[in-house]
Amino acid sequence: MALLGGAVAAWPLAARAQAYPTRSITMVVPFPAGGGADVLVRILTKFMGESLGQTIVVQNQPGAGGAIAFGQVARAAPDGYTLVWTSTGFAVMAGTLSNLSFNPEQDFVHICNVAENPFVLVVNPQVPAKSVRELIDLAKASPGAMNFAHNGTATLTNLVIELLKLQAGISVAQVAYRGDNFSISDVIAGHVQAMFSNSPVALPHLATGQLRGLAVTSPKRSPAAPDLPTMIEAGVPDFQATVWQGFSAPARTPRPIVDRLNAAMRQALQAPEVVARFKELGAEPVGSTPESFDALIRSELGVWAHVVSRSGIKAN
Repeated sequence: MALLGGAVAAWPLAARAQAYPTRSITMVVPFPAGGGADVLVRILTKFMGESLGQTIVVQNQPGAGGAIAFGQVARAAPDGYTLVWTSTGFAVMAGTLSNLSFNPEQDFVHICNVAENPFVLVVNPQVPAKSVRELIDLAKASPGAMNFAHNGTATLTNLVIELLKLQAGISVAQVAYRGDNFSISDVIAGHVQAMFSNSPVALPHLATGQLRGLAVTSPKRSPAAPDLPTMIEAGVPDFQATVWQGFSAPARTPRPIVDRLNAAMRQALQAPEVVARFKELGAEPVGSTPESFDALIRSELGVWAHVVSRSGIKAN
């Protein structure tokens, strides 16, 4: 009887998974509108929604290093109608924030690694540095005088600056913002001198001359900015920080729904408009399996926990 009861209980779930989706889907983005992640999400969800036959509504939910957004999704029903955009910042959040309302390792199923791109080290054109070495020399000449923008204490952009400080042996001031669309505006205006900006946000401003790019943080040069050296080529050994972006769902989301979402995203990544836009923004499409995305995230949780430990940074 117990076995029969279990089978009966599982039947509605299986039936819902087969019919999925029957209504609009919400993609929660833990960043403000207009930032690098938001740009990519809105391109992709349009085509992904067409593949699924339903609208995907983007809901920006910034704050607390992403903990607000991920807490919301962790508590949502595991039915495929509430998703969350998951990036390298997820691993940073797990390493820097204590007393989370969810378990980063257990409360999500990771569906697809969508794209990867570097940060770009950019400066205001008035800064008299044409290379990373010249920027480092300026910082060493006046310790603490140079200002770097980042997107909040204990965020990924904060830790990348800490990584530069550790590896280049410099001291710089840091100014926190609510997102890269806000921080980059102040670098363009000259209120702050430099920042590591997500390439989808930075590259259009390099093209107009509003910013000067010095290097990318990926292991190899970006196809979208082939003239920019990597940080390693620029003389900062072992400096790597690749931004990966994908999406996840609450744990216990049925595998048929996970597979349906993964297939829809991989189809969206093949759309000519998406391919062209990604190239323009310096993002490289990935389109992974759920298993490989899960493995990447577990590895990154360890990597950024180590960087957090080295820097001593903790969220307030």
